[in-house]
Amino acid sequence: MRDASHEDQIRRWALFVKDHPDKWKRIHTEFINAQFEKAEQIYHKLAQTKKGKEKIIKIFNIRNTKGYPSLL
Repeated sequence: MRDASHEDQIRRWALFVKDHPDKWKRIHTEFINAQFEKAEQIYHKLAQTKKGKEKIIKIFNIRNTKGYPSLL
């Protein structure tokens, strides 16, 4: 079960969404895009390490590496 602070954050976000129908979508989109960008940076750095590409293949359970030329 989540702690009270997590539930508080959810309630605050729900109120923000309700009170700011024109603002929340942009903020949410920026947040999600930042998550994808950060993941891309991490995978790029990992790919440059020793056995990094092998680790990425394992993480994503990639079976057809020919479909990912950057991993070859």
